[in-house]
Amino acid sequence: MRPVLMDNAFEAWAAAIRFCNDIKDGKATLQYQKNFVSSLHNAVELTMKQMMLNNNDHRVAFIKEPKNEIDERLSLDYSNATNLNHFFGTLSSDEISRFHTIQFYKLIKLHKKIFGCSLEQSESLKKELKLLQRLRNNETHFMIQQGSFLSEEEFRVLHNFMLRFYKIIRNWYPIDGDDIELSLFLWWDWFNPDKGEDTYVFDCEPLQEFSYKTAVKNSKLAKDIAELLKGDYQYGAPEFSPYTIAKELAEGNNGLSAQFNEIWTMVHMMQCLGLIVVNDIQDDEQGTVYYDMKILL
Repeated sequence: MRPVLMDNAFEAWAAAIRFCNDIKDGKATLQYQKNFVSSLHNAVELTMKQMMLNNNDHRVAFIKEPKNEIDERLSLDYSNATNLNHFFGTLSSDEISRFHTIQFYKLIKLHKKIFGCSLEQSESLKKELKLLQRLRNNETHFMIQQGSFLSEEEFRVLHNFMLRFYKIIRNWYPIDGDDIELSLFLWWDWFNPDKGEDTYVFDCEPLQEFSYKTAVKNSKLAKDIAELLKGDYQYGAPEFSPYTIAKELAEGNNGLSAQFNEIWTMVHMMQCLGLIVVNDIQDDEQGTVYYDMKILL
C-alpha cells in the first residue's frame, strides 16, 4: 500500500522549495518567510512520521485514554498491526481523528533512529531541527515582525538543512530494517509523484553566507524596477507607499501588468532595505509638499 502521508508531504516539500527559491530571489517579506518556515516544518514532520510508519514504529501515534469501545478496539488493533501504512490506510476519517501523533520535539529526540542508515553515525541534525521548531512555534504562537523573524543566518542554516534532508530522503533506509521494500517504497513515491520529479528536486550549492539585501540587488525583477524608476523624481502624492509604486508600475507598463503582487513584494523589500528612499520636500513658492524618490540599486 502507498505510504499514507506522502501526498501531503509532497505538497509541503514542493511549497518549501518554492518559498526558499523566492527568498533567494529577494522576495523575503514576512509572508514569504512565514510560508517558508511553515511549509518546511510540515514537510519534515510528515516525512519523519512516514518513515516511522514504514518502519512500523508504533510510537508514531496513539489513542489517549480510550473512552469507549471503539477507542479500545482501535487501540488494540493498532498495537497488533504489523503494517502501519495498511492500518491507517483502511481507517475511516472518524477513526483516524481518534489518534494523536507524536510531537515534533520527540521526533527531534528520535531523529537519528528515524533517519536510519541515511544519517552518519556521528552526524546529528538536532540543532537544525530545533531551530525549525522554534521558528515554527514563534510564527504560530507569538508576535513576530518583519526584520525580527528568520534572520539571514537562520535562513542559511535551514537552506543547507534542506539539502541534507533531500539527500536523506533519496537514500533512506531504516536502521533496523531487513526488508528492502521499506526503502524502495519511500524512494519510489518520492521520485515518481504525479507532478513529475523536478517539482521536488532540491539540488543546489550550499550557502556559505546569505544577505537579504544582496538577494534583492541580484534579483532581475528588482533590476527591472530600478531601471523603470531610475533618476530623481518628484511626486505630489500624499503617500508613496510600496502599493502606490507597484500600482503605477503595473498600470504604466504592459509587460508588468500581470505581476502586481510580485512587484509589490519587491518594492516593499527595496524600501525596507533602503534601496528605495522617499523624502518629502517643501516647495517654498507653492507651499506644496512633494516626494523625492531615489533608487539606490
